[in-house]
Amino acid sequence: MKSSPQASSVGRPINPNKPQAKSTKKGLSLPSWETIVETGLLRRIITTLGLLGFYRLGVQIPLSGVHQEKLKLLFGANGNNLLSFIDLFAGGALSALSVFALGIGPYITASIMMQLLNEVFPQLKALQQEHGESGRKEYQQWVRRLSLILALIQAFALTKFLYLSGVVDTTDSAWLFYPKSIISLMAGSVFVMWIGELISEFGIGNGGSLLIFAGIAARLPKLITQTIESVNVGTTPLWGAIALTLFYALVIIGIIYLQEGARKLLIVGARTNAASPSTTSHYLPLKVNPAGVLPIIFASATMYLPMQLISFVTGKPNAPLSQGFGHVFLETKFLKPIFQPLMNNPMIANFFTAIGGSIDRIFGYATWEHSLAYLAIIVLFAFFYSSILLNPREMAENLQKGGNAIQGIKPGKPTGEYIEYILNRIVFIGALCIGLITILPTHMEKICQVTTLGALGSTSLIIMVGVANDLYNQVMAYSQAHQYKVRSLLSK
Repeated sequence: MKSSPQASSVGRPINPNKPQAKSTKKGLSLPSWETIVETGLLRRIITTLGLLGFYRLGVQIPLSGVHQEKLKLLFGANGNNLLSFIDLFAGGALSALSVFALGIGPYITASIMMQLLNEVFPQLKALQQEHGESGRKEYQQWVRRLSLILALIQAFALTKFLYLSGVVDTTDSAWLFYPKSIISLMAGSVFVMWIGELISEFGIGNGGSLLIFAGIAARLPKLITQTIESVNVGTTPLWGAIALTLFYALVIIGIIYLQEGARKLLIVGARTNAASPSTTSHYLPLKVNPAGVLPIIFASATMYLPMQLISFVTGKPNAPLSQGFGHVFLETKFLKPIFQPLMNNPMIANFFTAIGGSIDRIFGYATWEHSLAYLAIIVLFAFFYSSILLNPREMAENLQKGGNAIQGIKPGKPTGEYIEYILNRIVFIGALCIGLITILPTHMEKICQVTTLGALGSTSLIIMVGVANDLYNQVMAYSQAHQYKVRSLLSK
């Protein structure tokens, strides 16, 4: 996974004598056909579309030994759990249980884990930043190895979950189904990882993000068709569908402003004239949402992981969380003799019943208890991940090394404290906004009585808008690089 643009931009000293590129997008236009051809952009676009098409073809290859009708019933009964959440990113590969069912998930998770490990082990961080191209290749190799380990764990967990859920054909025994399915799922995950790296190297955009984008976009026609059919048969009111569509349009606009929003700190050089600071001054942008969609992904996994663990242990994917805990503590061989006598006491039984009801509401769906807990975890992960991406002390040191300073702030430690103060404020605002954008559509769907778009959600919209914006920026970067090249040739 590529590092955040902001994280890379603040990691280099800024040369006050070098003209700074304008951050505004005013005056930019889409490149012409000649520009697309001459810059090699057309070749990259064709390569990207071809690899994405190859990926979508692999999604249609089913995993051997699974009863598809039973699988549809399983996903129909679990429409709002982690399976559907993962299936949306996999573009339906999980619900169809194709060989690409794990998708790009293990690779994305491994990349995030390696970023976290960079802060724990300085050797990893030095390997990526101080050892040149060979160090980056070795670092990437460690990401691939970790992806393979995670793919093995997830393949085993998914295989066992499917076997306990009763969707395996009776002709397959456990000793045959387990190795066959685990090897197929691991091979599919590694192949998807390879496709993503090919897109990043020879195509345009980030390969992993584009694969997730393609998976979400592939589900949109089906969701829209289901909504139209639901309106035609009368199960969904027309006013509800229109109101929810308008709401999603406002959400997309809000996401765009949130993704592009930044607090610009005025940077002045050592030779800046106090009477006209704008002649050599530039800005240090601090994004309002530097962590992107990662806090939402982490929070979703945190909220749904307990239910999946209980389902994995009990083999009852439809049971509420309280019933799952009851099965573990009151029906297992080792814990039953300890907890069963306690439940004979009415006071203790009523206490645990009340606790179980609260847990079901917190880990349920479309409840305000769930939404508040979800929002709190999103804000927590946003602060955590932003602290990893952005180090105020390093930013202050880089500014001082380049002979620059924030206007009105002393260089060194005061600059680091000021940047940390600003970051804490804007990250909290950004995390709160991204959390509200995430939880409000769930309740809006409930108010509008629309149930066919439950698999979409704001998480998918945030990802799609972010990837589309990144693609736009890369296309414009190719266009601008071509313009600068032409101007330099004409000036000779």
